[in-house]
Amino acid sequence: MPHSSKVLRRYFRHGMFPQLMVFEAVARLGSVTRAADELHLAQPTASTHIRKLSETLEVKLFEQQGRGLRPTAAGRELLATCDELIAVFVRSESRLAALRAPQADVLRIAAAPGARHLGARLLAAFCVRYPGVQSTLRVAQRAALLDHDGSAGGEIYLLQIPDDRPGLELHPVATESLFLYARAGHPLSRARQAPLASLANEAIVLREPGSTLRAMMLAAFESRGLRPVARAELAGNDAVAEAAAQGLGIALMPESAAQRFVDSGAIARLDVQDFPLRRHWGLGFRKCAQLSPCAALFMREALAGELVGAGSGDAAQWSKWKCTVAVPA
Repeated sequence: MPHSSKVLRRYFRHGMFPQLMVFEAVARLGSVTRAADELHLAQPTASTHIRKLSETLEVKLFEQQGRGLRPTAAGRELLATCDELIAVFVRSESRLAALRAPQADVLRIAAAPGARHLGARLLAAFCVRYPGVQSTLRVAQRAALLDHDGSAGGEIYLLQIPDDRPGLELHPVATESLFLYARAGHPLSRARQAPLASLANEAIVLREPGSTLRAMMLAAFESRGLRPVARAELAGNDAVAEAAAQGLGIALMPESAAQRFVDSGAIARLDVQDFPLRRHWGLGFRKCAQLSPCAALFMREALAGELVGAGSGDAAQWSKWKCTVAVPA
């Protein structure tokens, strides 16, 4: 307690934590007797805790209301502090639970193909923070992911949202930027805010059928009455980038996947009106699932943004993702 020792000195006496727990129970239940029963204490012991706490803080904590007790203004202020303190200990307990028996708990993540890199980074960052945790990352198309038994429902899913499949609870975790790319030196690479119609006569490179990138690219063109000619249909972002670099056509790619090809000078990002498109990813689980302490901790830390950049060694790559803080209640 270096710089704040004077402020905290009064709290560093008399078994303050047990006193606060008794105080919280009395404030919640309105009775010393009921609080003592809940905490498995003798009623005189609970009363002594409240008296000593009041003396230490030099404030009156309760006043009589009928046959019960209610907190005073000072008591209500202290109760808010107790709620915060309890929440801190609950979070700490979750973290500690994940470390007490690490060999018995395997963290299982199931990701759509487009989220494999995000899933791997989140998983790696978590394992760096908790070295004893074992983990697996399963990548498959959405239908195959959800048809799988999910290890008795204990898997965490990383899927594109919105997703209206019944029984899933998904929370936003990241937003991905999708840009149009062409070979380096393409005439449109020097244009600024080019209308999409300027690409009407350009060939395009598409992802394989069933890919969300394919559907999003075709929808963007069709919404403006354009029907581009697809010269290639390829599986995987690397294959699409290589095809674009060879001049086969314009490609829609996630910024995180395309950046190394841009840095090498193989492709160039096009500045086109209404782009980039956005692809949103959600992290979640089956509503009927009972998450392990390790999985629950991963969910909370991932959704709170605590895993972004942790242990990745590549903050620049993380900057290609916009991670969202959206912790479920």
